[in-house]
Amino acid sequence: MAGVVLAYHPEPDIVQNVNALLAQADEVFVVDNSPGETSRQILRPMASDARVTILEQPGNVGVAAGFNAGIRAALDNAADFVWIFDQDSTVTDGMLDKLLAAHAAAGKTAGIVAPALRSHATGVVYRRETGKGAGEVDVVISSGSLFSKQLLETIGLHDEPLFIDYVDHDISLRARAKGFRNYKVFDALLDHRFGDSDPVRLFGRRVYLANYSPMRQFHMARNRLIVLRRYGLGRWFWEDFWFTSKAWVKVLLLETDRPAKIRAAARGLWAGVRFDVRS
Repeated sequence: MAGVVLAYHPEPDIVQNVNALLAQADEVFVVDNSPGETSRQILRPMASDARVTILEQPGNVGVAAGFNAGIRAALDNAADFVWIFDQDSTVTDGMLDKLLAAHAAAGKTAGIVAPALRSHATGVVYRRETGKGAGEVDVVISSGSLFSKQLLETIGLHDEPLFIDYVDHDISLRARAKGFRNYKVFDALLDHRFGDSDPVRLFGRRVYLANYSPMRQFHMARNRLIVLRRYGLGRWFWEDFWFTSKAWVKVLLLETDRPAKIRAAARGLWAGVRFDVRS
């Protein structure tokens, strides 16, 4: 079983995250999407461990291509399962065993198996991430997700032209379209951070701002429409609509650089209309 961690201008705590992953995985491939001396200095302490392989990319190749580089390396090294992570996610004790157990229980139709998400900022499990056992879901986020070799050989890897955002939606819905069933394992928790997670007050309540850049707003708007065109309306869309609506309330009322983010999202929508979804 191999882990994959995608690194982009990593902070020093990535070393602790990888060490926590190594306590459960046989080996870890760290994909460096921001090669250079700064990243090398941060990642170098891990390179002395024979179980860690640093895969430097030619630059920021994106989330989809970055994950794919790690997945290919893991499969080439005879991994039966690949467990992928963003650099700002941290595994919790016993997480892999719970994911593998859920995968085994699901049988031959097991698709992507993922943990429930706990806020890195508050330590609280998100409301929509609570439950018991494993539940079937349409989509899961990439970070913390477990893929079997059989699944990847059937559905393919992440769609690299999407670059970033909704990459996880696309591969999740592709798995479902191929007859697989995706699962969220509620007693397997992943500590995860969305964007900056800056705390502010809104209508008397504490909320957390992602502060995504205009570039991210472009890709989110573009790829949301691409995924909608590919797979149509479904439970995934209405769940995403609720999440996106709340995010844009915070963008419009509280975040900085609002005009640039609005323009970027508009450009993204137009790009999503023009995108060839058959590619």
